[in-house]
Amino acid sequence: MISVTNDAHKAISVPLDEGTAASKKAVKSTAVKPAVGTDKTPVTVATAKGAASPAATDAKKTPVPETLPVPPTDEEAAWTLVGSNSTYDVYYDTRTLKADPKSGIITVWNKWVNKKAMGAANKTLLLQSQYDVRLRVVSDLVQYQYNALGQKTDGEKFPDTSWYPLSPDTLGMELCNALKAVFLNN
Repeated sequence: MISVTNDAHKAISVPLDEGTAASKKAVKSTAVKPAVGTDKTPVTVATAKGAASPAATDAKKTPVPETLPVPPTDEEAAWTLVGSNSTYDVYYDTRTLKADPKSGIITVWNKWVNKKAMGAANKTLLLQSQYDVRLRVVSDLVQYQYNALGQKTDGEKFPDTSWYPLSPDTLGMELCNALKAVFLNN
């Protein structure tokens, strides 16, 4: 029997003679002299005793947590007001703006300030987003939330960074249009 790791979540034991061809190919063999009088490669002592293969050991290593990009502070950023409504003021940072002239995609930090947030409620949302100014779609990458005292209350990477369309007459569309103007002027 050998131990095969499936998605690094649980081990499955598969007899060598019953395994599929695909699983046999995934197992590395150790070059050992064949036993006298046989035409088969013998099983090494480590394998026979159930020692983990190097591949299985690598799968058990704890993954290094991914670090989130650091958002700009108010002192570092050059926030430009894009638009407002009764609830939000929306800004983008001109210093962290990166535009790809070939694709029309702009990566930028944008800040949404909730004017109605009271007490300990989250007041500011910083987003690192990508805007395709040609297609008028957005993909949010990372978000940080801050309370009224400016203390970070949450930070996370979006698990789904799919593109989604912007609706007309929204602050998101105003932000996209402002970024398009920056893109066209550069």
